[in-house]
Amino acid sequence: MKWRCLLLGLMLPALTGFWWGSSGWDFQRSLPVGAKDHGHRTVSAPHHPVRYGNNSERFEVRPGDCSSSRRGWDDCKNDRERAELIQQRPRQEEGDEYWYRWSIFLPKGHTNIYPVKLAYGQFHQLRCKVAFMFQEFGGGYHLNIQPVIAGFNDDHPLLSAAEFVGKWNDIVVHARWTKLDDGWFKVWVNGEQKVDYKGRTMTCETVYFKYGVYRSFISRNAELAGKVATIAYFDGVVRSRSGEGMFDPLSE
Repeated sequence: MKWRCLLLGLMLPALTGFWWGSSGWDFQRSLPVGAKDHGHRTVSAPHHPVRYGNNSERFEVRPGDCSSSRRGWDDCKNDRERAELIQQRPRQEEGDEYWYRWSIFLPKGHTNIYPVKLAYGQFHQLRCKVAFMFQEFGGGYHLNIQPVIAGFNDDHPLLSAAEFVGKWNDIVVHARWTKLDDGWFKVWVNGEQKVDYKGRTMTCETVYFKYGVYRSFISRNAELAGKVATIAYFDGVVRSRSGEGMFDPLSE
C-alpha cells in the first residue's frame, strides 16, 4: 500500500479518547489523569507549521505539566513532565518487522533545558525498560540505544542543534523486533541513513511506540525548566509492513 494511503498526519480524537490512523495502529494520551488540554492538539495551517496536507499535531509541556496513570504512576511525584501519545494494540512482538515514519518540527526560539532529559519519542517495552529513545541531550536530535539493548548508552547523533530547530525533519525507521542477534534498527534522517544497528532489539514480549514531549529529571535544571515550555510539532506518523513510499518526496 502506498505511503500516502497510510498517512497518519491528522489523527482524529474519538469519544473514547483514542486517535486512530488508517495504518492499523491507534494511540491515546499517556498518563491521562490530569493531562492538560494544551498538551496535545490538532492544529492547522497557516497559523501553525504543517508538513502534509492542512494539519499537524502540536505537543506542549509547560512547567508543572505532570499527570498520572490510572494504575498509580504519577509524574508529579517522579520528577517528570510530559505530553505524549502512547501506542495501543496492535503492538510490536517477537519476529515483527515494520517501517515507521514521522516528521518533527521544533519552533525557532526553542530552549534546550539539558541536563533535564528531553525525549521526543520512545520505543518502550511493556512492563520492561525502554529500548530506544529519540532525545535532545546537549543539543540536536539523537537516537539513544538504551543499556537494556546495547549494554551501555549507545548514542547516535542524528541532527545538530542548528539542523533540528526551525525546520521540518523527516525520520524513517526500519526495525526487526527480536530478542536474538538477528534483529536490526535502522534510521534515516531526511533521506540519509544515520544508524545501522544490528543485534537484539527487545528483551521482553511487547514493544510500543510513544511520541510527543517528555521532560524527565526536572531537578537537574529546575530553575530553567521552571521558566520555559517545550513545544514540538509532529506530522505524518505512520507504520507499515512495507517500505514502499517511505522515501518518496512530498505528494500534493
